[in-house]
Amino acid sequence: MGRKVLAVILGYVVLAVVVMGGLTIVYLALGQDRVFEAGTYEVTGMWMVVWGAASVIAALAGGYVTAKIGKSKGAVISLLVLIAVLGTANTAYMMTRETPAEDLIRIGDTSNMEAMTKAQAPTWMYIVEPLIGVFGAMFGASLGCGCRAGKGSCDVGAGGSET
Repeated sequence: MGRKVLAVILGYVVLAVVVMGGLTIVYLALGQDRVFEAGTYEVTGMWMVVWGAASVIAALAGGYVTAKIGKSKGAVISLLVLIAVLGTANTAYMMTRETPAEDLIRIGDTSNMEAMTKAQAPTWMYIVEPLIGVFGAMFGASLGCGCRAGKGSCDVGAGGSET
């Protein structure tokens, strides 16, 4: 049981570190003018593609780590539920939050932290993100349990063996 809990925690930490670290690096490399529309905190189409790609990579990594460490379907399912619940809560928050007027107009330099808190993405992006997380983590877990090698179904249950 402890191994499964540790696997879920580490899988989620890997997911969070990869997505936040990746987006931070890309934000610093691209600069605010390529991430945001002129004078606003509305993200560009390019940033949404980067965000989606970082989310896929992070979900794959999180699922992979959970499957490798947890060696059980239960650990993977727990990670998927965690991603779905936290992602849905974030979506609900982002869709209902009040945006202060000063957060609508971008003037001067925008730090990475400020960019993370003030970024405005279309509603559909917040809806799609948890789906990317769940399906990406499922696929990453299948890579972690070895079923990609054509060895049959991915059964990492009882004893952690593959079939």
